[in-house]
Amino acid sequence: MISGRVLRRHAGGYLVHSDELNAIFQCPVRARLKKEGVSIFAGDLVDLDEVEPALSDTERGTAVISARHQRKNLLTRPFIANLDQVFIVQAIHQPEWNALLCDRYLVQLQLELEHFRSFICLNKCDLAEKDEMTALRNIYEPLGYKILFISAKTGEGVEELKNRVSAKTSVLIGPSGVGKSSIINQLIPELELKVDINEDLLVGRHTTTYSELYKVPYFEKNGPAHLHAGWIVDTPGFSISELEYPEPADVAWQFPEIIELAPNCKFSNCQHLVEDGCKIIETLDSPQSKIAGSRYASYCAIMADAQAAQKIRKETTQKVDVGTKKTVGGHAKARVLPRLNERFRASSKRRGRQDLMEFRKSGNEELEEGDDAEDDAADDLGT
Repeated sequence: MISGRVLRRHAGGYLVHSDELNAIFQCPVRARLKKEGVSIFAGDLVDLDEVEPALSDTERGTAVISARHQRKNLLTRPFIANLDQVFIVQAIHQPEWNALLCDRYLVQLQLELEHFRSFICLNKCDLAEKDEMTALRNIYEPLGYKILFISAKTGEGVEELKNRVSAKTSVLIGPSGVGKSSIINQLIPELELKVDINEDLLVGRHTTTYSELYKVPYFEKNGPAHLHAGWIVDTPGFSISELEYPEPADVAWQFPEIIELAPNCKFSNCQHLVEDGCKIIETLDSPQSKIAGSRYASYCAIMADAQAAQKIRKETTQKVDVGTKKTVGGHAKARVLPRLNERFRASSKRRGRQDLMEFRKSGNEELEEGDDAEDDAADDLGT
């Protein structure tokens, strides 16, 4: 038995890379795992049985996934297992930087992956002014988020990214068109991943349709070496609307600058939106405020979405299917009883009389139509 790492789903099965054999196998999943409800995602470590190596370099070997190892973690948007770090990729221009989208990604990652470091990777820095990059760095780096400025076009910042991804499993997430595939092409030139540019808007088009792991060689200052290779995941782009909304009570805990000042608020359950005595609101207009205006705007937007989603969930759970219950006993002694399935219910007398009247009416109409037909036939015969 050998072990391997799932690269992606493919043709009803999975592509699995074995470090031991340095080969990729096309693998279905053992029926027993399907019956047990064992899920398999990109990044999972699995055991392989019935291994059949490829007969040539142009073919893939085959095997069967017989077991899945315990996961270190699991990111659910997109589904990637056993990650070491996440790079939130956005462009500074073309398309324009979106603070809310970046902050939504950070909140999502912090809720799903505790004690997990996320990087903000800003592509197309060749199009940005120095003061724009400095402003973004001043907002996020004091909060503990490391920012990398990259240009997949010129190669600026690529060396630092190479050092970050070596010997680790990393994922690039972000909206479509910000250059995730172009960045991976800089790290692994031989891949030549497909990229596309919208000539009218000068932004990238959506080209990646599934998540896939690619092996990254280990880089040293004096050149690449064969040791400590890492893995990097390219993912499809997705928008704010596709992210799950957290519970309102959890939102503030995902903003370090709000956590720092929240204990000074008048109320322990302050939501930092409109409450009197809220220290967060009081410090917003201060030149010494530790909360950037864009970050507080993101907080308010995320909180509003979280509250709306919570309201919908409550309304949904409180709905009663009137078709499954009925009230009997009159106003004073009303009781709610289960309503029988339609096929077991006896028709009411009123409904029965209505059905009988409709049946008689339809029978008379058929009789009248039959008499007319007989008269016409008799006329034709001359009788």
